Amino acid sequence: MLQDPRSDRFVDGFLDSWLALNELGQAPPDRRRFSIFYSRDLGPAKRTETEVFTRHILDNELSVDTFLNSDFAFVNAGLAVLYNMDFPFKDGKFHKVSIEGDPRRGGLLGHASVLTVTANGVDTSPIVRGVWGLKNILGTTPSPPPPDVEPLDPDIREAKSIREQLEKHRSNATCAECHRKIDPLGFALENFDAIGRWRNTYARDKGQRGTKIDASGQLASGETFSNGDKFRDVILEKHREKFSRALAEKLMAYAIVREVEIGDRPEMASILADFEDNGRQFRYLINRIVSSKTFVQP
Repeated sequence: MLQDPRSDRFVDGFLDSWLALNELGQAPPDRRRFSIFYSRDLGPAKRTETEVFTRHILDNELSVDTFLNSDFAFVNAGLAVLYNMDFPFKDGKFHKVSIEGDPRRGGLLGHASVLTVTANGVDTSPIVRGVWGLKNILGTTPSPPPPDVEPLDPDIREAKSIREQLEKHRSNATCAECHRKIDPLGFALENFDAIGRWRNTYARDKGQRGTKIDASGQLASGETFSNGDKFRDVILEKHREKFSRALAEKLMAYAIVREVEIGDRPEMASILADFEDNGRQFRYLINRIVSSKTFVQP
């Protein structure tokens, strides 16, 4: 059934459920600051990139690790301009291009779709992107902020960088525990602006003009990274099982139209064990889930 063109509906629906791609377009980018988004018609292109990329992983029986780190990307002419890539093709189609030697776009965390849906159309927030990463990449939902804790005041960004502001925010003991888990994942993606364009400084962002971006961080589990590329390496080297479990549970929840519960854990453990024994293939994981007792007898 996965070879049938109608399975594209599964890919579309699952990406909406997993990555929140259904929220693309809810915060249109500022026309003055991000004119390339409109001149190159990047709205639909961003979604298509992630769909074609996922379809390629599925059809070619690739490991789910490819979602986090790949040496190829699928782009059209508009995205190639956004990504500053050489693109020799003259048609309007998407083409597979090698990004070996430039890992910034390797995997979903370099996709403009993900980077746009985790921004607000004007600027970026390490908190928003960090929460998204915890939930969708590591399978951890952080607790909501206490009702008596005030949010970051956007006006103070004019004096200090967002990293400095978050460091000040973490001085509140009530905030520190959650933010030490959230913020590093967001910092890892700070080199990408609100439409997924690469930046080395905050020159285009209000209040932080000329400030060099620091994408380093330390995860709550202790591992450190110097930039977004190294962050992906840490996830695959130290937290690969967490990512696998998060993805498997997202797939199962999408399949059975409910959250995975405590009673489902034995079956999920069996699925994940079989998945590891079969090359961590995305295609195998889907087949294993739809043949599981949890799916057949929900």
